[in-house]
Amino acid sequence: MQNPFKIDEGARAMIFAGVPCCLLCVLTYASIPLNHLVGDKVWIWGFCVAAGILMALGMVAYKAIPKRLILPLGIAGWIIAFGILRSLKKAV
Repeated sequence: MQNPFKIDEGARAMIFAGVPCCLLCVLTYASIPLNHLVGDKVWIWGFCVAAGILMALGMVAYKAIPKRLILPLGIAGWIIAFGILRSLKKAV
């Protein structure tokens, strides 16, 4: 009988997505003061390019990091990301 609590590869990848999401939230928080310096159009394009690069690096890191570290890093990433998003809500 198969273990019903086993985490498959897709679920593990979604949990690990917290790491790039955390970095994206840090980028969002750090780039708020830069918005007025470079203009709206340049800022949003730069943000989108940086987000794409972070997601691509996240996929590369997912394959390079040992499986035993994927879940703790992903969960920590989601916790930090939600904490930053909560502070963004208060800051804006």
